[in-house]
Amino acid sequence: MKKVFLCLLLLLICNGCSNIMNLNYEQIINNTLNSNYQLANENRRGYKYYLPKGMRVIKRTGTNEIFSKEDDNYYLYVDLVSYYNKVDASYEEKKDVVFSKNIKKDDKFGYIEIKKTTNEKYFIEIMYNYAKIEVIVSEDNIKEALAYSTAILTSINYQDTVLKSLMETNSLKSNEVLYNIFETADTESSYLQIAEEYGQYEEEDETVDPNFIRR
Repeated sequence: MKKVFLCLLLLLICNGCSNIMNLNYEQIINNTLNSNYQLANENRRGYKYYLPKGMRVIKRTGTNEIFSKEDDNYYLYVDLVSYYNKVDASYEEKKDVVFSKNIKKDDKFGYIEIKKTTNEKYFIEIMYNYAKIEVIVSEDNIKEALAYSTAILTSINYQDTVLKSLMETNSLKSNEVLYNIFETADTESSYLQIAEEYGQYEEEDETVDPNFIRR
């Protein structure tokens, strides 16, 4: 049933069906994270993941990627070093934001935080399964963003043998201490600065470094 739900959820968000609006944040998050359905259509060095229909990769630098979904840009960072070292972390839920929640499934953990921004939009941070997505959306797109983001993060499947080889050859050294995915941003100002300065990204644009999203 959970497998079926994820398939239906992805079909709903991909087809713009209004039925997803009948689900609350908790239902979207819990049903997606608790599904055991394994999908993957994007392969990277040391891991693979599922990118839902309707999204496209417009920028990739190492383990940083930018996805585009209509007018929204999603920023992904996959922390291979923390995964390999099995780093543990905790998150304290907050009362002074729109939504704050610890998330955990088996040995996977993370958090979701939604804050209202200074431009009347919503800054969403989702860290799960040693990866993080950040996106700013309008209020109408919050549920869609939660569904897309949790589907991507849940689908990440790490390739331990490849990562072991990369660590032994020191190939992942450049991935260390780029920024701490286990900490939330104090403000969305860095993200907004990028979005306002560069607007929509193009595939051939090599001038914007996604690492600059974080302070």
